[in-house]
Amino acid sequence: MSAHRFHVPEAAPGARVHLPEHSAHHARDVLRLRPGALVRLFDGAGAEFEAELDAVSRQGVSARITGRAEARPESPLTIVLAVSPLRGDRMELVVQKATELGVAEIRPVITVRTDAAARPALKGSRQERWEKVASGAAEQCGRAVVPLVAPTVTLTTLLAEPFDGLKLFFLERSGPAPLSALPRPQRVLMLVGPAGGWEDAELAQATAAGFVPAGLGPRILRAETAALAAVSAVQVLWGDLG
Repeated sequence: MSAHRFHVPEAAPGARVHLPEHSAHHARDVLRLRPGALVRLFDGAGAEFEAELDAVSRQGVSARITGRAEARPESPLTIVLAVSPLRGDRMELVVQKATELGVAEIRPVITVRTDAAARPALKGSRQERWEKVASGAAEQCGRAVVPLVAPTVTLTTLLAEPFDGLKLFFLERSGPAPLSALPRPQRVLMLVGPAGGWEDAELAQATAAGFVPAGLGPRILRAETAALAAVSAVQVLWGDLG
């Protein structure tokens, strides 16, 4: 049985660290771990460690790091997923599964047709929750890297920012050329629209900003399905799922 893993940003060789509150709750009340339990801690930036719990109480859970552990390799393809926030828990699903699929960064972006219920994300109202979802997903899937969940921005802001790599925007319909026809990139920024689709003016903006149109087959996908299908497609073609 593999050791339970916890994301502790302060983890470092030889340190005694306290698990974050949500991780402490999981260790103490869900897994029912006790002092002496052997666990793994990772810092979210790629380093992983062996550790032993030395205190488990209602006041918190702490551990002593006993040595380094080998972290699982990251994908050779750096994926930045820019996606319109979705209502309810569908955005949390995208954050969770994109983390499991190896995304390096998630960039929520407000578009013309972003659902009104999701627009408060522009004020940072959901940022902390999405970060916790990414952290928990990294714990579960074995990654030592937690994807950055960037602050929510408008589409205009995103398009104006420089990016060194391939830039794709996904259409509801089939794209003009298959992804496999594109040159193999090391970095890719993928823009996936809202449930209501793109406005023509947004498509023109994206094209002017250097984004290449792409499709995901003949069927119209829900926004959350499209985001995860896009990540899976580029990981199969250019990443570590091929």
